[in-house]
Amino acid sequence: MESTYKNSSTAKKTTGTTTLWVPVVFHIVLDNASLTKMDASTIQDRINSQMAVLNQDYNRGNPDSVNIPAAFKPLYTSVNIKFALTGQDPNGNPTPGYELINTTSTSFDIYTGAGSAAKHASTGGADAWDVTKYINVWVVNISSGVIGLTVPPSYTAAGTYPTNEMGVLLSYSVFGRRSSSGEYFLPSGTGTPFDLGRTLTHEMGHYFELLHTWGDDGGLCPTDPHGMDDGIADTPPQGTNTSGCPSGVVTDACSSTSPGIMYQNYLDYTDDACMHMFTVLQAAKMHANLEGPTGETYSLTTHHELLSVPGLNTATHNLLVAPNPTTGKITISFPQAENNLQSISIINTLGQKIKTIVTNQTSNYYTTDISGMPAGVYFVVCDYTDGEEIRKILLQ
Repeated sequence: MESTYKNSSTAKKTTGTTTLWVPVVFHIVLDNASLTKMDASTIQDRINSQMAVLNQDYNRGNPDSVNIPAAFKPLYTSVNIKFALTGQDPNGNPTPGYELINTTSTSFDIYTGAGSAAKHASTGGADAWDVTKYINVWVVNISSGVIGLTVPPSYTAAGTYPTNEMGVLLSYSVFGRRSSSGEYFLPSGTGTPFDLGRTLTHEMGHYFELLHTWGDDGGLCPTDPHGMDDGIADTPPQGTNTSGCPSGVVTDACSSTSPGIMYQNYLDYTDDACMHMFTVLQAAKMHANLEGPTGETYSLTTHHELLSVPGLNTATHNLLVAPNPTTGKITISFPQAENNLQSISIINTLGQKIKTIVTNQTSNYYTTDISGMPAGVYFVVCDYTDGEEIRKILLQ
């Protein structure tokens, strides 16, 4: 158990630097009333917005990071995990990255086997896709008021839950990021505090074995003989969860002086609008879970064939890569000078960055040569201020 808050710069050395890609599939299991409330015609938009939020939050791309206090800003980092909708189902058939199951079950109870019924077709839900290849996310109507629940790999390894129930159970009322005032999201007495897609950001943290920042110990401090901690040295000690959207320095019995508790952390319970960061050591722990060959979820990174899908794209700037296939030289072009372009990278099928292309704000095309790389599939990744576009290329 870690009980000392550390913010030294040496902690940064433990963060993984290779970007790792993982495929995601959404099982949307709703009855007619819930589908009507959410508006079934917006499902693809909700999925796209949710994927954009995940990739921003896990890669230091969230614009609201400007709200991180100066004391915590040195700990704000990229996890270097990117999420892609899968383009291939377990039978090798094309898929949009989700399946829509119109169920007769009006809701699912999480207190019966952590929402087990939602995870099996025989009980009105949807069966998991191979958990060694996909991160499974079930989007359902949860009956208890809980908005998210995760069964991480360690729970199935210990036999607490069946392996085919590994993944995230997410309330449909917090799915995606709001794009219009008329969209349905979970209401409360203070508006809709969970309409920015951060619930899945939080739950994915649990999937990669992060604990809540307060350690789930009922309000005790780590210094108490019965107190718990999250095991992460660069998150301050914290007594219990934070609700609402605080501002300024917030202290408690466990962190009684400035800078106080880190309520801006994705693993607290604050409103979506107040969540802004993972720390260096949180990122290191999550990244290590995917690193091979011994990482707990390493197998997720080894099935590059599942990533070939338009769902990888969270922005549309009419990116063109040619020729494709290529023997080495390619031109990356746009209809006009792309002033939103932040970077261009070439990555291989293991998610490793093999080349970075210097960009500027006045050019509409770039040329590069990858003929020195082994023949095979690569991805051109263009990061913009509003998302990213990816093109798969074949090097002959």
